[in-house]
Amino acid sequence: MAVNDTPTIDQRSQDAFGPYSRRLRVSQFVWGVAIGGLCFCSAIGLGYWIGSDRRDVPMPIFPLAASAAESSDSLAVATGPINEEVEGVFFVDFNTGDLQCLVYYPRIGAFGAHYYTNVRQQLGGGGKNSKYLLVTGYAETRSAVAGGRPANSLVYVTDVTSGMFAAYAVPWDTTAMASGRPQAGPLVFVGGGPIRNYQLPANPAASAPPAVVDPNAKPNANKRQGATK
Repeated sequence: MAVNDTPTIDQRSQDAFGPYSRRLRVSQFVWGVAIGGLCFCSAIGLGYWIGSDRRDVPMPIFPLAASAAESSDSLAVATGPINEEVEGVFFVDFNTGDLQCLVYYPRIGAFGAHYYTNVRQQLGGGGKNSKYLLVTGYAETRSAVAGGRPANSLVYVTDVTSGMFAAYAVPWDTTAMASGRPQAGPLVFVGGGPIRNYQLPANPAASAPPAVVDPNAKPNANKRQGATK
């Protein structure tokens, strides 16, 4: 029986349009890649425009303050921020109760400020068997001096034996550091009391200690001003 090798109409159509079909599929692939790339680039451009537009919006800046504390059998040391440029180092001597603060002046390359007090006035103790804990904390303390601004730290001292604590502020003068002028004076007691069963005063504002004042100011200056009025 003879085999009919004559191609059918469908076969002839496929042979005739085969190359065209392949070219069509290639063309569709190329166009798909092009459109996809265009969409991708448009998304990147839109994201860049949005991002660049947001960069013009001012963002809030929060100061970061890091402090550290260490202690031995007879001495405790801690650091705390004084202003935006420098920090102070605080020492408390267990044997004497002396609390000191030193501040380094970066512009002159030396320590330029020295503040001090004795914690026995508020905590008692001080002696061979005394032991204190010393830490600092960030605080913006009110000031009674025109143009003055106390340091951004309170230093907290705790008597481990009695359970009493006291907080002190640093009467800081930024202009003195800017001009390289030394400054010194007492640390200012701002509050404290027993750690166990601590009781807040009924009116904290009325019982608050005096505002921090400039230790270099003459103590009778305000009295003379009041007398002349």
